[in-house]
Amino acid sequence: MPGPRGPQPGVSPQPILPSWYEPNSISLERELADRLLEQRTILVDGRLDDALASHVAAQLLLLDARSNDPITLHLSSSESSLDAALSVAAAIDLITSPVHAVARGTLRGPAIAVLAAAEQREAHRHTMFVLSSPHYSAEGTADQLAALADQHERQVARLRDLIAQATGRPADEIATDLDPGRILTAEEARDYGLITRLL
Repeated sequence: MPGPRGPQPGVSPQPILPSWYEPNSISLERELADRLLEQRTILVDGRLDDALASHVAAQLLLLDARSNDPITLHLSSSESSLDAALSVAAAIDLITSPVHAVARGTLRGPAIAVLAAAEQREAHRHTMFVLSSPHYSAEGTADQLAALADQHERQVARLRDLIAQATGRPADEIATDLDPGRILTAEEARDYGLITRLL
């Protein structure tokens, strides 16, 4: 049996490169989220769907069970479902800890319900707010469509009422602004009553 081959004449030995372990992005995001949670800070970033809403609601309930100190919610969502946004708003209403919301980037449509549900509402100076009614489509029988349409109308009314309560403006005015969609700068949102302070 031939033994191990040694260095071949005229062939340079291949260098041995050091290797290291680099944690993947998922573990880094988890570590970052855990550290923020220790500081009673929750991030709501990107599309606000049912999965993210359940995660945020669980974090709110967990922090509220630990103490009644304020919870800071950082919001940036240009796309959100009405169900998910109202679910987070309901969780904010359910807990006893005060929630301070900080808006950044773009906050559009139903995600504004989350901001409106917070006790204290702040925004970075370059934040954009888009007041708009969520799109609605459904399939089914006539009775099913009627029931779904009624549910949707109730949810839109809840969105409108949350914004009206936060801003102190009449519900009819909010409905008028939601229907065609109204865009507000951070300064305009402050004048509108949607936020209480610019950062």
